[in-house]
Amino acid sequence: MSEEEIIKGCQNGKQKCQKLVYDQHSKLVMGIALRFAKNENDAYDIFQDAFLKVFLYIQNFKFLGSFEGWVRKIAVTTAISWYRKQVADRKNGLEVELVDDYPEVSIDDSIDISMDELLLLVNELPDGYRMVFNLFAIDGYKHEEIAEMLNISEGTSRSQYFKAKHTLQKKIMEKYKINAI
Repeated sequence: MSEEEIIKGCQNGKQKCQKLVYDQHSKLVMGIALRFAKNENDAYDIFQDAFLKVFLYIQNFKFLGSFEGWVRKIAVTTAISWYRKQVADRKNGLEVELVDDYPEVSIDDSIDISMDELLLLVNELPDGYRMVFNLFAIDGYKHEEIAEMLNISEGTSRSQYFKAKHTLQKKIMEKYKINAI
């Protein structure tokens, strides 16, 4: 069965086709959910919401671009919506700190850190840092887009990304016992 036949089957409510879409894209969606959530339970909630939206809005897919890209966008948007709800429950979601005198950090290129280790470190970041880092460094959004998505200023997005990068560098330095320059 071709991807187009599977999608059209989903648009016609065929459960077999829905299962195929789920099976083909569940790792992608869960990967996104895990990057944005603070824990596995929250990731699972994002994952479920994202797939619910995929099947709810699959009628709107017009075959003009990549279906995987469409699913990815829904998953990222769902994760951001989830995050906004979490921030709304707290009074000070994204706090802006001035970026001052962080030491220059240089990490030896010979350090071998796996993607899984890096993602674990990213998951330990404060919410604001983690969201911006994921959107900018991993998903490739621009700070202007991130600012609009998270309802923050572009400067806050840049600051959050800088602080996320610095925090990750510091964690890597501690893990591998590297000294700052």
